[in-house]
Amino acid sequence: MPLLPVEPWRRNQAVTVTTVFVVFTGFAFVIPFLPLYVRQLGVKSEQAVALWAGALIGVAPLIAGLLAPVWGRLADRYGQKPMAVRALASYVVLLMLSALVTSVPQLLALRIGVGLFGGIGPLGLAMATSLAPRDQTGRAVGQVQAAQILSAAIGPLAGGVLADLVGIRWTFVATAGLCALALILLLAYYQEAPPGARTDSDTPRPPFAATLRLAGVPFLLLVLFLVNFVGRSFTPILPLHVHTLGVGERSLATSTGILISGYSMAAALSATLLGRASRTYSPRRLLILGLAAGAATVLPMALVPNYSALLTLAVALGLASGGALTLCYTMGSLMVPASERTTAFGFFSAAALFGGSISPLVAGGLAHFGLRGIYYLDAVLFLAAALLAFMSRLGRAPLDPSLPSRA
Repeated sequence: MPLLPVEPWRRNQAVTVTTVFVVFTGFAFVIPFLPLYVRQLGVKSEQAVALWAGALIGVAPLIAGLLAPVWGRLADRYGQKPMAVRALASYVVLLMLSALVTSVPQLLALRIGVGLFGGIGPLGLAMATSLAPRDQTGRAVGQVQAAQILSAAIGPLAGGVLADLVGIRWTFVATAGLCALALILLLAYYQEAPPGARTDSDTPRPPFAATLRLAGVPFLLLVLFLVNFVGRSFTPILPLHVHTLGVGERSLATSTGILISGYSMAAALSATLLGRASRTYSPRRLLILGLAAGAATVLPMALVPNYSALLTLAVALGLASGGALTLCYTMGSLMVPASERTTAFGFFSAAALFGGSISPLVAGGLAHFGLRGIYYLDAVLFLAAALLAFMSRLGRAPLDPSLPSRA
């Protein structure tokens, strides 16, 4: 029995999902522990550590969001596999160098490099759907999203154990090794779509921003921004909120980790199930229902009296809304022609990355007025996203990718 599926589209999907999981798990090994690394590099003040850590964590996704459409355009022009090889090779080099830095500015420069030369997230979404039958698009996107979410649940725990055993510098080396394994897997088994499946490099192409004029795409970008804004908004306030519910300092980190892992596992399950369900049911209707359920679930989180209730609602929120990004990407894939798919995924990922980059800042600002204010805002944003999906042309554009409807 072969280790990987024989059919090219199934093999591509398996290779891409494995690559995304390995890479994102590797990055989850080191990202949560950057504040500790900043201390090791000589920064003593707690305020300075927090400032540097925030910059180090936020700069890569911010730059990656800006460049995602550019890398997507190049992937549509020259092929997805070469762009993915470039991203993985750059990760290996930059992570190895991160293990050797002697100052925080050096580490910041390398984190900027990760944002500049990376981009495996949007590429992974396009690569998983490459060669796949149309009715398998949602399943492929759901598996990629589940891989990313599961990495967020597994990576920090494994990375913490590894950092305690061998140190943070060697954890960077281990992460580089994981990216190298993903690179070898991709080179050996991923099959690039034939030239006829995408526009040839000598063929005149539509303007770069033409994707933004596809029917429904601007609304989808806004929904993606709002959904990921909500999904990343809890991080700055969760430990503080958990502490106010009576959890002591000794078990605060563990309790917060359990809550995040519970939410992430539920969201991964939701992404997988909704990705499959989109083969039978309208992704747009599933999205509207999920967003409305998310609003109904996140609002009571502001009112819970104890940790157990918060944990229960966090898991329910993951199940209700964890598949929202999957449904958005599925609709987006069906709304654009194949020759512009990776460019479109670049724009989609950029919108989501911007939402995720801004939300921690907003949550931190609201925390000055009350820790639980972010839950009220999130409920409003979920309802706004549901209303946008209901009123817009999402899911109503013609599904023939060779005949895209232009707004």
